[in-house]
Amino acid sequence: SNDFDNAESALDSAVAYLIGSIEGEEDGGSYDGNLIYMLAKRMCVHFGTCAATNNAQVNEHIISLFYAGQGEVEAGACGSLSKTVNKIDAALLVPLIQGVIFASLENELYFEARTTSEGLFPEGYVLSQSILPIINDALPSAAKDIQSVMVDGFPNQTSPAAANHMKVILAIRDALRYTAVDCDQVGSIAGVNVCTGAFDASEVRKSASRSASLFLSAFPTLAATTALALVTLR
Repeated sequence: SNDFDNAESALDSAVAYLIGSIEGEEDGGSYDGNLIYMLAKRMCVHFGTCAATNNAQVNEHIISLFYAGQGEVEAGACGSLSKTVNKIDAALLVPLIQGVIFASLENELYFEARTTSEGLFPEGYVLSQSILPIINDALPSAAKDIQSVMVDGFPNQTSPAAANHMKVILAIRDALRYTAVDCDQVGSIAGVNVCTGAFDASEVRKSASRSASLFLSAFPTLAATTALALVTLR
């Protein structure tokens, strides 16, 4: 039927927007991608959320959900499929959230001249815009805090407001309590667990990664595809 064909096509399109065409055919893909799937693999290194396969745990979770959705389409189980789509929506936010947190850390290190990198101001600006509407629906005050650090001062890279990664982390932690996102999938960075609220600011500044290139190599076309990946199944 047309409904069956449309549902199958939507699932295929969603996977394409998630993974892209240059990950290759090996299980877990390569490190050549540019989309959210690749971003998740880059971020899992920093957040301790890589699987034993070196793929991101959230990627493996999303793929398993797509397979579940495929079976539900074939069975005509629309109610179950709707729940699966909602779970995919929530999981897709994980690497975007990780990207925002990572960018906020790098930006503060840059502002304080603690790193030779140029910061991640444009990347953080775009990624934060991708999650702000959802954060705002969950907790408007948290969205306002994230925006004040990641958006309002852009492109003024010397703005003191841009050097407040803790404000971003706390806002995300608080907002996730009101979303369907599994906070455990976000993980920890530089000794900071996003879920528990156990923070050591000195450890964050000392240990935050200098590997901004890992982030940047995943970014070239990410901004153009983020929205598509989030809405394809709608």
